Formats: sequence, structure tokens, C-alpha cells
Amino acid sequence: MIQNDGSATDAFTVQGGGNSTGFTLKYFVGTSGGADITTAVTGGTYTVSNLAPGANQVIRAVVTVVRGTAVGVVKDCLVTSTSVADAAKRDAVKARVTVK
Repeated sequence: MIQNDGSATDAFTVQGGGNSTGFTLKYFVGTSGGADITTAVTGGTYTVSNLAPGANQVIRAVVTVVRGTAVGVVKDCLVTSTSVADAAKRDAVKARVTVK
């Protein structure tokens, strides 16, 4: 979730990792359904615009394990958001998927 903790309306650029051996990764807007924003997020060009103070937008990452991937293999998924108004204001979240 991208949330504006500032005191003014702002925009945020979102960047996240992509596919890797044994895993596919897709990004969507919202908690279900929603637009596929994978290309923009992995390219670092996805922007959440006009986010009012206290407002948020959910971005969902869906990780799929490719058949045949060995048990114990780990995929770390790091997503960062950066304020367009002040690039020093950044946040990050990391998810870890382990094949069991």
C-alpha cells in the first residue's frame, strides 16, 4: 500500500523487482482484480498521482512459483515508493516467498 503520510497532496513513483528463475511476479492495482501494472512497476515508471494527505492506494504483488522449482528456493520481492515532490522521502517493503 502506498500511503501519503505528508501534509500536502503528492505523487509517488513505485518500483519493484520482476521475474527470476523459478518465479513470475506481477503487480496489480487494488486488493483484487485491478489493472495489471507490472511493466510500469518493474520499469520504475508507475506513478500514484494526486494522493491526498492520509490517503492510500493498494498495490498487490502476485508471486507464482514455476513448476519444478526446488523446495527451499527463496524469492525476495522489494518494492520502493518515492515522493515526486521530495526524492529524499522514500519507503520500502520486502516480501519473501519460500518454496515448500
